[in-house]
Amino acid sequence: MPARPVIVRLTADMRSESRRLRVAFLGLGRMGTPMARHVLKAGHDLTVWNRTRGKADALAADGATVAPMPAAAARGRDVVVLMLADPEAVEQVLLGPDGVASGAEPDTLVVDGSTIGPDASRRMATRLREHRLRYVDAPVYGSVGPATEGTLGVLAGGEEADVAAARPLLELWGDPEKVRHVGPVGAGSAAKLVRNLTLGLALAGIGDALRLAATLDLPPDVVGELIAAGPLGAAFPPVRQILASGPPEAAGFTVDMLTKDLRLCLAAEPRLPLVDAARKVGEAAHAAGHGQDDTRALPRWMRDAS
Repeated sequence: MPARPVIVRLTADMRSESRRLRVAFLGLGRMGTPMARHVLKAGHDLTVWNRTRGKADALAADGATVAPMPAAAARGRDVVVLMLADPEAVEQVLLGPDGVASGAEPDTLVVDGSTIGPDASRRMATRLREHRLRYVDAPVYGSVGPATEGTLGVLAGGEEADVAAARPLLELWGDPEKVRHVGPVGAGSAAKLVRNLTLGLALAGIGDALRLAATLDLPPDVVGELIAAGPLGAAFPPVRQILASGPPEAAGFTVDMLTKDLRLCLAAEPRLPLVDAARKVGEAAHAAGHGQDDTRALPRWMRDAS
């Protein structure tokens, strides 16, 4: 019978670049793939898993090991990173048959970069503690460009020692100045929802402004100047670029992703009438075939929708 792997408890003093971590990265979508590449580039031992095998094979060409299931990916790892679509996917990958909990050794640190909401994050932490696993919720903000550049923002929730232990990895895909420990488990997910709530409202507000301006026959250059100089100006430059040149071929943060986050906001607090209105806009865009469009294109769709 083969010897069980020796697992070294990951602690905050393991920040040295010479410390080679054994990392599993589960979920290789638009964001997960460039994030995982940073782990490889830093010289860590990386095992990957993805529901669609082809995305994992692309990283294997760069030196990653591909695991057939989450349990196998987590076995013998110091850290398991998740970057998945929603709470249901996270629960299945962590706790389902052949999930992380059935393969990871005690004291393995689970770092969840998914946006699943604070209640789900706290539930995952509780369930993982039953398996003697540690958990940090560390959702990211930014899109594919910052993920590729390693300049994402990271909002981490968890025990201080666990967040400190995760920081060497978080700072691979996140700008160190924007990697923040915001509170206990669940606080990272809560902070991410608050941030994306403001994004959803800003984009919906710009869309309404563009539609009203078009109805009133205002010149586009005047409208652009007014919005850029107003309260929603910070969200307008990428929208203006899409108005001029059309949506990017590859969406960074999709309308469906934003709509999912707005639903999570409403699940946490139903008394958010503006968020509910923005959620309905996202669902209408999805119904019209624009759910996989970049969120920056949402105001243009609102302007032009019949």
